[in-house]
Amino acid sequence: MIVLALETVTRAGSVALWHDGTIDARVGSPSHSHAERLPGDLLALLEAHGLTTTDVDVYAVVTGPGSFTGLRVGIAATQGLALAGERRALGIPTLEALTAAWRLHADGSAQVLACLDGQRGEVFTSLIDVIAEQPLEACQVLVAPGVGAPDVTATRMATAVDPSRPLVIVGDGAVRYADVWRRRLPSAELLDTPRPLAEAAAGLAAARADQAGAPHGLRAVYLRRPDVEIARDRAVAAADGPTGGWTIRRAATAADLVAVEALQHATFTNPWNADAIRWELEHTDVARLYLLQDREGRIIAYCACWIVFDELHINSLAVDPASRRLGVARHLLRHVMAEAAAAGVTAATLEVRASNEPARQLYAALHFEVEGLRRDYYREPREDALILWNRRMP
Repeated sequence: MIVLALETVTRAGSVALWHDGTIDARVGSPSHSHAERLPGDLLALLEAHGLTTTDVDVYAVVTGPGSFTGLRVGIAATQGLALAGERRALGIPTLEALTAAWRLHADGSAQVLACLDGQRGEVFTSLIDVIAEQPLEACQVLVAPGVGAPDVTATRMATAVDPSRPLVIVGDGAVRYADVWRRRLPSAELLDTPRPLAEAAAGLAAARADQAGAPHGLRAVYLRRPDVEIARDRAVAAADGPTGGWTIRRAATAADLVAVEALQHATFTNPWNADAIRWELEHTDVARLYLLQDREGRIIAYCACWIVFDELHINSLAVDPASRRLGVARHLLRHVMAEAAAAGVTAATLEVRASNEPARQLYAALHFEVEGLRRDYYREPREDALILWNRRMP
């Protein structure tokens, strides 16, 4: 059996090939995004072993928690390959993969506290009583996966561990918050991620191959309280537009989504439809959709974005053609960025067509700078995308 595994929850990411009990795992380059490296890294690993996607029996992907953008890219890449080849796919939760990575490294018994840095001063954790020679799924879960501040989490873990047995805290969160762990759990061994997470995922997937299913069944694991819940507590924001009547609010009704779809069709060659917009709002905990209305209540602009840890990803922005060059986009973006900064965001990013000079001038005025290039990113017409970042928020 051949299992091809992918992990995109860390910045570097990793890929692994499990072939009848042997594993070849490789870590990616953090200097390139997951979208830039995929599916190339997976195909290169297969090619190195004289294989192609037609030889793969099962695809595996680490499904979170972790970077939302990374999760989205990784799951989409896995689904695409599996669907194209009519193969099964299996999701492996990050904290299970992290625990299994320790097991590959140590191959012993211990209480294993998997700890992933969740950014924003939080960690994703789980605590499992790992017994040698026992399948991971048969080991006792002492503390279920969760997210919280390191101090609070360490205090909770201290009440759950057996002080007479070895304790290992493994993952990048163990290293980043080493002082906290040493203060609250002084006997614990601290260890950074010892093996690529894709390697651990490949091994788990091989053992659980009978659980693999249809690729569209893959689901991300998030754990964190959605940012959208915080925003819902805020009153509808009034905007001081030049007309004196602009207001900004969040999308809330089916009619809102239809209006956004209409703006999409008036602006883009490959527009979303209302169902796709609704799916993202209902099935992710990071998506936000802002609407700007004129004094008559007509929706004349929208901004679709994600808040991913401490980053704002601006995915789509459109203004009604009759309302352009009035400062609408600038006003809407300032509002979106202000709310994001209030939620803890420290940087914002977006893509823009290289030839879209008016948009580039707008983004430059909002302190966005070009940091990268995606070749042939846009279609109809085909064109490069400039990757812009504002790293001076708030």
